[in-house]
Amino acid sequence: MTEGSLTFTVAQLGQPVQGAFADWQADITFDTQPADGRPGRVEVTIATPSVTLGSVTPQVQGAGFLDTAAHPQARFQAEILPDGAAWVARGTLTLRGVTVPVDLPFTLTLTGDRAQMQGRTTLDRRDFAIGASYGDEATVGFAVTVAVDLIATRG
Repeated sequence: MTEGSLTFTVAQLGQPVQGAFADWQADITFDTQPADGRPGRVEVTIATPSVTLGSVTPQVQGAGFLDTAAHPQARFQAEILPDGAAWVARGTLTLRGVTVPVDLPFTLTLTGDRAQMQGRTTLDRRDFAIGASYGDEATVGFAVTVAVDLIATRG
């Protein structure tokens, strides 16, 4: 069982604005002492129509941005690997029909059967052809910071 938040921040007219995806699921396998040397895998499925970004939500859902009608799902698939004192989910994000390599560094706190994870990474919206008509950062920034806060219970 998992619960948490999947949010993002992007600059709009030079000011940071935060959006979120309300509908997403994470399928996680994880073992701190795996027999094969691979701690785990994660697959996250995101319902893109569940995106909100204040008053511009309809525009973000539209063809010029996430195009949620044509691409109703995004998917992040990754291996979970140790990264010094923390961890990294190293894999690919498929968004708007484009697949891009992504590293998501995160911290992990294990307490019994409960895992609390916090991760953050920065994407470039242009890699996914999002907001292509905004060729500079005056209106919409290129960098999109994605933050994940997750609590999973071993089931």
